[in-house]
Amino acid sequence: MTPLSTVHSPVRREPPRPPEQRNATYGAHFDWETLFYDVYRAGPHIVFQGPPLLNLRDMAEQCDYFAQHLGGLFPKARLIERNRSSEYWVRDDADTVVLGGAMGDAAVTVQPSGVATFAGRRVLHTLSRNNDIAWILDWVRFYVAVHGADAVLLYDNASDAYSTDDLRAALAQTFPAIVSEVVDWPFPYGPQGGMAGAVNGRETPWDSDFCQTGSLQHARFRFLGKARSVLNVDIDELVLSDKGRAIFDATERSRGGFIKFAGNWISATTPHGIAPGQGRHADFWLKDALETDTCPPKWCVVPSKTSRTRHCWSVHNLFGTRRNRRISQEFAYRHMRGISHGWKENRWDAVAFDPQRFTPDAPLQDAFAAAGMMPDHPGCR
Repeated sequence: MTPLSTVHSPVRREPPRPPEQRNATYGAHFDWETLFYDVYRAGPHIVFQGPPLLNLRDMAEQCDYFAQHLGGLFPKARLIERNRSSEYWVRDDADTVVLGGAMGDAAVTVQPSGVATFAGRRVLHTLSRNNDIAWILDWVRFYVAVHGADAVLLYDNASDAYSTDDLRAALAQTFPAIVSEVVDWPFPYGPQGGMAGAVNGRETPWDSDFCQTGSLQHARFRFLGKARSVLNVDIDELVLSDKGRAIFDATERSRGGFIKFAGNWISATTPHGIAPGQGRHADFWLKDALETDTCPPKWCVVPSKTSRTRHCWSVHNLFGTRRNRRISQEFAYRHMRGISHGWKENRWDAVAFDPQRFTPDAPLQDAFAAAGMMPDHPGCR
């Protein structure tokens, strides 16, 4: 990647959230400095991609390169800016660019397109930090066996529990028949919104968490433009159809090339007892009758059926398309409470097993069995 920041400039990004709505940790998590995550080739364009520019836009556009390409009767550059991401698309065949002006005179290398690597593939995608490698391998194993995934594109958000080279080696060794790519994505995740970012007990807007939407837009344009279909789910999320269909095939056959689906929690309670952080996906398959929390939706998409300018890939939405409002009645994901180190909140909910309260999720057990994942514990089928 070719990241660019304002670290050597006195200018910093001004937060979109007003001071009275910033909690005590807001400043430590906000991305003050990243100007562009990466500069890369996308067909006839060079893409300068980063968080929303906000007050940094003037500094960027006053540099020689952008002033030249944005000016004139027929500009060769266009800014596409959204609330949590931005891209300059510049029609230019250069391999290096010199921004000049306030951005300095250093040559910036344009990174190559990676779309050929994933062309025609059914791609499993996520952003991850410090999830156990064993969890990641089980997650891939599930989607290869149950849904026919034949590629995985994982963005690693500065894990310090292992190296990304270790993760790459584990994926390549365990799944030699599929394409796997791990992208280092070391940028600040960003402050939370809602109750997670609450101030004085009041929810705050989701306006400052740029990292994950940025990774999705980067994946979309640098790697996945020619993918057959792309599934966006986290390591602790397992999708199933109540008709036994594969999510990739169903999405590809759908009219709009897009399926959005809700989620349901699977408890960390087990009949055999698992210590926090020690279980694997297939250890957990019980539904809790007392569960009240909801799960935000995730999605699968055919990239060729999305618009570069009108649509934005985000964590829970494909913004800009009317189909974003539709939630599938066939597909849903199982959200595994036991597959987490609690980076956002402590969600471990294991209690003594009570068969009157907890019931097996039979389709999930069947899927684990089909993927060869069922553990050898009492009560497992």
